[in-house]
Amino acid sequence: MATESRAVDHVDRQILHALQLAPRAPFARVATVLCISEQTVARRFQRMRGDGVVRILARPEPIQRATSSYWTLRIGCRPGTAPALADALARRDDTSWISIGAAGAEITCQVEVRDGQPGLLTHLPRASNVLTFNAHQILHRFPGRGETDWILPDHDLTAEQQRYLADGAAPRSTDARLVADDLPLLAALGRDGRASWAALASATGWTQRQVAHRVGELTASGQIYFHLDVADALVGMRSVANLWLTVAPAHLAGVGTRLADHPELAFVAAVTGGANLVASARAANAGALYRYITTKLADIEGIHNVEIVPLLVRVKQSHSVMVDGLVR
Repeated sequence: MATESRAVDHVDRQILHALQLAPRAPFARVATVLCISEQTVARRFQRMRGDGVVRILARPEPIQRATSSYWTLRIGCRPGTAPALADALARRDDTSWISIGAAGAEITCQVEVRDGQPGLLTHLPRASNVLTFNAHQILHRFPGRGETDWILPDHDLTAEQQRYLADGAAPRSTDARLVADDLPLLAALGRDGRASWAALASATGWTQRQVAHRVGELTASGQIYFHLDVADALVGMRSVANLWLTVAPAHLAGVGTRLADHPELAFVAAVTGGANLVASARAANAGALYRYITTKLADIEGIHNVEIVPLLVRVKQSHSVMVDGLVR
């Protein structure tokens, strides 16, 4: 259970939202935006990091990797077996975003298939505790504003504050590509996305200037993507669900692009299978999720069907295993 020391207040949520917008922003810049001291930002972030409220990590963008593909799995389990299977999946380095939903009967999971080796796609359907198995390849991720906006009661970052945080970021480019020499850098950022330039230089053997330039290149080209793994309930998001949408092919790109800008959706992707679009929704409570579905989602033309699967327990975030609702 979360202790009193893990309580997240208005200022903490503003700091988290600022870092969601700019994961490697210097604490001094965040402090200027929020009109508090740099020491306060640093102290609060380190407390939240130590208490299991947040971790910041980076990983390669899977859609950009020629030798890998990403899949979303829906695994129907025998009664009572989902927690053990989810824990086993969470220990693997090729899995992420593992949740138990559908009243404890279904696991959803993202898995990376590397170098054409099917791995889990072949082995899981044979497991004795698996009743149903559906694998949906992610064809295209729709990046949008929703990935950096949060549904929180009082984060209150203004448009001007958001622009200041983004000021100085490298312009979007498609030139940079991951190469073998980047592996030590990726490993270091996978452990700590806010590792200092000095620490990254030590891990790679490059100079701090070379490291900063390369991180900027890879981020701007979409080759790497920073994640905030957050203890959702502690920051006020208590209703999380996957939405499986069936969209007319002529509307798929337009619908995906519009949905990606909804702050209620943290992830939107086109996938294979009966439903051709999947989105990860979050809200303060079930009522807020209902209002989103019946208003903003309902207003979009081209959506023929929506299946809502509530996620009851998050077992793993992008990198981090969840322990008692905390990021570890």
